[in-house]
Amino acid sequence: MRKSELERLKRNFVLLSLGPVIIVLVLITVLPFIINLSNSLHNYDLSNPLGYRFIGLENYKAIFIDSEFQYSFLITLMFTSGTVVSEFFLGFGAALLVNKKIKGRRVIVTMAVLPFILTPVAVCYLWRTMYSPSLGIINYFLRILHLPESTWIASPRSALFSVGLVDVWQWSPFMMLILLAGLMSLSKEPFEAAQMDGANSWQMFTRITFPLMAPISGSAILLRTIDSFKTFDIIFALTRGGPGRFTEILNIYIYLTGFTYLRMGYASALAIIMLILVLSISIFMVRKINL
Repeated sequence: MRKSELERLKRNFVLLSLGPVIIVLVLITVLPFIINLSNSLHNYDLSNPLGYRFIGLENYKAIFIDSEFQYSFLITLMFTSGTVVSEFFLGFGAALLVNKKIKGRRVIVTMAVLPFILTPVAVCYLWRTMYSPSLGIINYFLRILHLPESTWIASPRSALFSVGLVDVWQWSPFMMLILLAGLMSLSKEPFEAAQMDGANSWQMFTRITFPLMAPISGSAILLRTIDSFKTFDIIFALTRGGPGRFTEILNIYIYLTGFTYLRMGYASALAIIMLILVLSISIFMVRKINL
């Protein structure tokens, strides 16, 4: 068989193998995006299907003067920054502890996987029970300790903190595992040299461990920032954006706009803007951490 024929057969085999995968990816990603983009350019109201008409960029113009969108964006920034920063420091601290050769490390790592492999909705209903003002275990222990109780997700003051706490509980182990893998991959030579020069544990951490971990830390923060920015299930199951609008992040606002107020065209435009925001934040972070 000639070399050219062999290369042609290899190319055809690759195309036949990847073809179905590419078609599926187009059907579940590109096609819905095109439909959503088309809807965002139309006046598409489910309460008046016959009023479907092209309006150009009017939906996008309305977004920039929409005070509810601005409020939801602010809540999203508060939720994302609070959860990601907390998860990073908790995960880094746990990774440093587990990285030491302690007994039961494998058991700890195995247990750490459980929170983020559990079904989010099941986790949320568990936490809703724990947050119950009268029957919840959290208020039960507060009563035992003679500390002030809280209504948690029912209170405007504590609702955002409460849903953020669930996210931190569920995803800090994920951050820990990524950072632990990074710590275990670090070369031992710089630490041995620093120890011979008389450096203490804090100096080795600030001048060797933390700088060497910067690319891995940046990757972990980037992944969690993207995922936290588009959180939906935790808040929907716990508060549905309430009480009032104190936990109404962008995903919840888009959902309510489309499926409660039936303004599908405007909701589609909001989804496109959210995609642009996530892409912009991701590109900015990638440039900052030099990935």
